[in-house]
Amino acid sequence: MPVLTAQSLTKIYSSSGGATATRALSGLSLEVEKGEFLGVMGPSGSGKTTLLNILATIDTPSSGNVEINGVSPAKLRGDQLALFRRRQLGFVFQDFNLLNTLSVRDNIALPLALDNVKAVEIHRRAKEVAARLGIAHILDKRTYEISGGEQQRAAIARGIIHRPAILLADEPTGNLDSKASREVMQAFADLNSNDIATILVVTHDPFVASFCKRIIFIKDGKVFSELRRGHGSRQAFFQKVLDSLSVLGGEYGGTNTSRL
Repeated sequence: MPVLTAQSLTKIYSSSGGATATRALSGLSLEVEKGEFLGVMGPSGSGKTTLLNILATIDTPSSGNVEINGVSPAKLRGDQLALFRRRQLGFVFQDFNLLNTLSVRDNIALPLALDNVKAVEIHRRAKEVAARLGIAHILDKRTYEISGGEQQRAAIARGIIHRPAILLADEPTGNLDSKASREVMQAFADLNSNDIATILVVTHDPFVASFCKRIIFIKDGKVFSELRRGHGSRQAFFQKVLDSLSVLGGEYGGTNTSRL
């Protein structure tokens, strides 16, 4: 059974007076299998942010359904939904969303602390996941003492420490330079390959997308096309992504091949 299934998602936003309506999604369906590294791309206004918000249970569809590990979040309310989100979903944002008042260690451990996991287990898992992401040496530092790339890897560690069903990432390299972007995306790729982590990343950047195993392109709220990496090199896949984007239309960043 897929980790995530979205069926016929439609989302319509009405104006405050109700006179006009904007259709952000139009019957979009997708599945994410366990261990997949999926990218979602599309031009501005294509619906990719709306899709991510619905998958993240931040927003609800006007019609259609989402299931994560066989559970429909739309049927959950209040504390049940909050608990489901905390245990089944991991999040990585463009602006890191780390707490400056906490150490890197405490930021990473936050999902387990909120779930009342024992301190010894929290310490063990925080140390383990930090080592895996190459940030064990900064665990006792504050977030303002570390680089942007280190902050994002700390955010990834926080996103996976509770072993969620799926990790959702929104433009994870948007605030990073080329070197840090490569390190962050390699961290995602390693988690996917070594830990069989299921990852869905929304991005406008072909460089970021080149690390994915499969990409769904959306346009006007619908799936437009799909691309699988297969056994070819990441550089060859990057070129295929560029070719697909030229057909899709719109403006995208990260087309400089020297970043590879």
